[in-house]
Amino acid sequence: MQRCYIVDSANTPWKESCSEGITFACQLLLSGEDGGPEAMRFRFDDCPSVYAHMHLTSQFQLLLSGAMDFPRGVKHLEALSIHYTDHKMPYGPFAVSNSHDMLVLHPRAGGIIAMTNHDARRQINLKGRLYAALAAECEWQPLPGVEEGTYKFLMPPGMGPAAVVTRTPAHAAQSMPAPAFGRYEVVLEGTVFMGGQEIGAPGFRYVRDDKPVEPILTGEAGATVAFLTFDEDALAGGIEGDGLGVAAAEAMARAI
Repeated sequence: MQRCYIVDSANTPWKESCSEGITFACQLLLSGEDGGPEAMRFRFDDCPSVYAHMHLTSQFQLLLSGAMDFPRGVKHLEALSIHYTDHKMPYGPFAVSNSHDMLVLHPRAGGIIAMTNHDARRQINLKGRLYAALAAECEWQPLPGVEEGTYKFLMPPGMGPAAVVTRTPAHAAQSMPAPAFGRYEVVLEGTVFMGGQEIGAPGFRYVRDDKPVEPILTGEAGATVAFLTFDEDALAGGIEGDGLGVAAAEAMARAI
């Protein structure tokens, strides 16, 4: 059965919040309460050390503005950038600066757990994948079938999860393979039509289906869109009724 959610972030209220002493503003874009995806937008105040943590589900972070610095040689990220982790894969601490703004995108509710939690440390996904890339370091290529359209990979083809950015002129239809494990389609520039709605940046559609879904159509000024696709790791982890799941859900609820 198809799952489809369309979010216009311009109509979502902001909340000022704090977690482990870190201040930020956030939008809750999708709650995951119905068993579907969980999506948030965060603007962190400049901070030299956002605490190390993990989520119980796989995750895309899409850096829209500002910078993030990760330790142990992971990467210095500047917008536009992608950061991906499998479920129960810890990362951080990381620094944020320069008017930080990012989307945090989960295939289902994932909560948040600080790595000071000793139970969480025992459940780390030791085979989990972590990947980060700057869009500026990836090359544009001609987009087949779309005149003047271009695209770039933000993650290597064949990795499993996929991240592709397309840049297309007005009235261009864009489609991707069936999103069997879920896909976020995020507007970065311009507008697109999704499900009869015209959505601007950084609005998005989340779709999951075993069959190809309805293409999106770019608006009068064309559009730049990120397609962020999960693989089978999206089926693993998640919030369950155990102590770690309860703690992760409560921590996320306090934060947002």
